[in-house]
Amino acid sequence: MQHRSSPKAALGFACLLLCAAPLCADTAAGMEAFRNKDYQKAFKEWKTAADAGSAEAQFDLGVLYAQGKGTRRDLTEATFWYRHAADQGNAAAAFALGEMYARGWGAPRDEVEAMRWFQMAAGGPDTDPLPPNWVAVEGYGIPQDYAQAAYWYHAAAMKGQAEAQYALAWLYASGKGVERDPEQAYHWTRASASRGYAPAQARLGLRYAEGDGVSQDHQKAYFWLTLAYNRGEKRFEKQRAAEAAKLNPADAKQLEAAAQTWQPRNLSAQK
Repeated sequence: MQHRSSPKAALGFACLLLCAAPLCADTAAGMEAFRNKDYQKAFKEWKTAADAGSAEAQFDLGVLYAQGKGTRRDLTEATFWYRHAADQGNAAAAFALGEMYARGWGAPRDEVEAMRWFQMAAGGPDTDPLPPNWVAVEGYGIPQDYAQAAYWYHAAAMKGQAEAQYALAWLYASGKGVERDPEQAYHWTRASASRGYAPAQARLGLRYAEGDGVSQDHQKAYFWLTLAYNRGEKRFEKQRAAEAAKLNPADAKQLEAAAQTWQPRNLSAQK
């Protein structure tokens, strides 16, 4: 089907572009305020962007309500904003909403509804993972029940949900909610990294750098740390530089080129 352009359409597109810039600014400004622990400013910035329809800001706002930061703690309101973001295809919000239903927070406990949202999260685009900024925010403000978390993370991880795979790897590595199992921790970290999840890629790179549960391999370490770096995970740049120093320049250049053309893939969930 061909679409004809018109002055009105062009004007509408121009307005869309003009509106999009402040939206992104509000979302980024909110995250910067959150990092600085200025939660009231973060709430203000994200509320503006959420009201304007930003799925990312709606998810962020839900986290603030769930944690009671910058506003009163209100799990019902958190669920409301998670749902708005999830309805727009935000995988992180769908996963958070699944947790809310699984635990009966902000909505009646409903395992069927929980699994529905987990499955929707698993089917979300690989390019829309949980933002690295939220990796340390466990449970999206929900009190942790590690055994129950392990159950739901495993269910979502088996569906290919990269964030759940990484969370499950952490549980196996720490022995929380499950018996400590370094082999399973490595498996799920690698599964998540293979789907393009930057925090998992960084962790996998560190494993190879340190020989943590795997044979030490500085080429693999540099490759995975470079993948993570290219996807916005800048926290481990010093470790990445240290690994580069252990390689000859030709090998480092070849690995950088390989990282540029690398594509996510769905590693089998079966160990």
